[in-house]
Amino acid sequence: MKKILYATVFTLTAFSAQAQEQSKTATQGFADMTNPFYITDRGFMLDSKLTYSNVKLDASINAPRKAGYPVLKNARKSALTETLTYGITGTWAVYGSVGFDWTKKDGAASFHDWEWMIGTKVNTIDEAWRVQIGADVTRTDFSKWKERSNEDQKDTHLYVMAGTETGEKVFAYTRLDYHNIGYGNDQQYDEYDITGAMHIQAGEHTTADVGLRFSWDTMDHVRNKDLTFFADGNLFVYRNMALGVSAEYVLAGTNNIKEPYAPDDQGAYSLGFNVKYEF
Repeated sequence: MKKILYATVFTLTAFSAQAQEQSKTATQGFADMTNPFYITDRGFMLDSKLTYSNVKLDASINAPRKAGYPVLKNARKSALTETLTYGITGTWAVYGSVGFDWTKKDGAASFHDWEWMIGTKVNTIDEAWRVQIGADVTRTDFSKWKERSNEDQKDTHLYVMAGTETGEKVFAYTRLDYHNIGYGNDQQYDEYDITGAMHIQAGEHTTADVGLRFSWDTMDHVRNKDLTFFADGNLFVYRNMALGVSAEYVLAGTNNIKEPYAPDDQGAYSLGFNVKYEF
């Protein structure tokens, strides 16, 4: 009887230890795909994202004539984006996405648009620093508001990002983005972003990013300058799947619009939820 009891206890103990080890390794032994420099090694990664934004000012989108204002302001925007990345090697990947936006202007008609994007990125890695260079092109097709001059847009985007470990679980990085945005009747402008941020392993199964981004553009009648705080957190529910939440808030915004009561971007915000899955 004692032998049976001992065998039972040993079996249950072994089973419990195995279950704990499986639970532990489910989110370990796998690369941190939430790191902004991560490129999957000869595989696919799917990133599904849903965002809600409070749009204070988007000068590249003209409001309807009846709104009495030449730019989009005080609107609510919901967006769903699906991005697929394929890692050709551990340091080179191609990616593409499709997105759908729905925007409601206060006191005016709503509109929606589709976006298509394709791009590529390359990592260079050494012991101390990691550098990533990327380029992509986005085409936006507006639906409704077609009588306006901005019924579609083309965004050519280049960026370079560099980072290094500054602690056992802290990865600091900086990023420079350049956009050339064409819209309407051969109109175009440039937009620049400078970002400083940290990627933090906040726990055994969690990561977080926090930082500041300064943006400015060359649009003749606007010339926005914005300082934005952003943060996001991710939870690994399995070694190849992570759930994330994100938030952005414009701390300060200025422009050179000369009209009375001209809006700026200060106070604009966005909230998002996303799922990353590697296969």
